[in-house]
Amino acid sequence: MNIKYKLFGLFFKQNSKLECHNVLLTTNTYYKNLSKENKKNFRIRTLIFLETTNFNSDPEFHLDKSMKIIISSAFVQITFGLKINTLNIFNNIFITPRSYSYKNNTAIFDGDVNLYTKKINMSWPAIENGFKIPDDAINLSIHEFGHCLIFENTKRSYLSKIFKEKSFNQWKKQAEYKFQKIKLNKNKVLRDYAGTNLMELFSVSLETFFEKPEFFEKNEPILYLSMVKLFKQDPRNKLNPIIK
Repeated sequence: MNIKYKLFGLFFKQNSKLECHNVLLTTNTYYKNLSKENKKNFRIRTLIFLETTNFNSDPEFHLDKSMKIIISSAFVQITFGLKINTLNIFNNIFITPRSYSYKNNTAIFDGDVNLYTKKINMSWPAIENGFKIPDDAINLSIHEFGHCLIFENTKRSYLSKIFKEKSFNQWKKQAEYKFQKIKLNKNKVLRDYAGTNLMELFSVSLETFFEKPEFFEKNEPILYLSMVKLFKQDPRNKLNPIIK
């Protein structure tokens, strides 16, 4: 077990770690497939994120700890190869019992990252479905956390960037090429929503990266490899995805 997380683990009660394990074992396929040692690190990182993030919900909707663990696990999953454990800007998560809309806006949302309120908003049914179906390349939590990583990476100083600049530029080069292919209807891997803009392409790619890694790599090997380098992990290696 990573010595850093072994020390962090001392701050959490055994009951909390066991509860976290039981929830993740039945809801998160990525966690279920990890080696025993990786599971230990994953649990601690999940609890760190949970304890450092403000979770709120509609008054009539009860958001219990197991739900918070599930949501937190999505962040840990995508950052498992990175050094980041928490979000600095978007550390407020608001959960709704159903899809929602904004005043004077007819669009219906299942999730969004609000730059004005600095909140991540998500509907619980969409979150739940994202984990119930682990191989359809649709996971709302992963998608919205992907947006957060881009926003936070942009705001950070050079020395505290989430992503290495060289790796991010390599991904961006491949993403721009892929974006044009989507516009020309030459797209096999990512759903059409990735053609909205590069921000959406990033988050849609992230969902596919984790939920259909073999399919992604087979059809878009260069883009896939750029994401392996960016996130320092390869989800095809289910026991130990982290790239040293």
